[in-house]
Amino acid sequence: MAEILKNRQLQIIVMLLSFLFVFLPYFLNVPQLNTASTKLITITSIVTAFTVALAVLAQFRRGINIINRRSRGWYFKAYMLMTLVLMLGFSLISRETGPYHWVMFAVVNPLSSVNYGILAFYMASTAARAFRARNTKALLLLLSGFIVLIYQAPLTGAYFTGFEPIALYLGSTFGLAAGRMFLISVTVGAIVFGVRVIMGNEPSVLGLSKEE
Repeated sequence: MAEILKNRQLQIIVMLLSFLFVFLPYFLNVPQLNTASTKLITITSIVTAFTVALAVLAQFRRGINIINRRSRGWYFKAYMLMTLVLMLGFSLISRETGPYHWVMFAVVNPLSSVNYGILAFYMASTAARAFRARNTKALLLLLSGFIVLIYQAPLTGAYFTGFEPIALYLGSTFGLAAGRMFLISVTVGAIVFGVRVIMGNEPSVLGLSKEE
């Protein structure tokens, strides 16, 4: 049975049928097909929930092993596991109670702020390397980014209102066009990748190599 389930052709057929069951109801009004699509989406949601639960359990066991070995930074793992247990326990009791909100606003939100604060330094370093006026195009990019950045800053946006119309114009024209171009390219890439998966040209998605 295990060998049958590992069969590459069978997995591709199941993936193709699952894709058709979810894709066709958007174009065909067939009640049986709509029912099958809804059930398949529900099954996928349940499997995803169990997958997340298994991932949390694996992370918990890994954290326990690190704490027992007293590896480098084990106290961070202990803090993470303590927060995880508190959030899980309070959420199972009630999300409307005080302890749940206390953990959310006193622990989770400050940690998120620290995370974004750390990422800000990496973003600034990347922007400093990208915004180098080596030529005319780079100079225009540098000026546009500087104007939008100055406008987004609370202090300069309040006292230097002259940047507002220029920043809004750049965001609603060039920025919007670049965002749509990026969205179109990502969508086309996702479609091409999906077709390659269905055709069996991307076996790595199924956990198989080219030779298998």
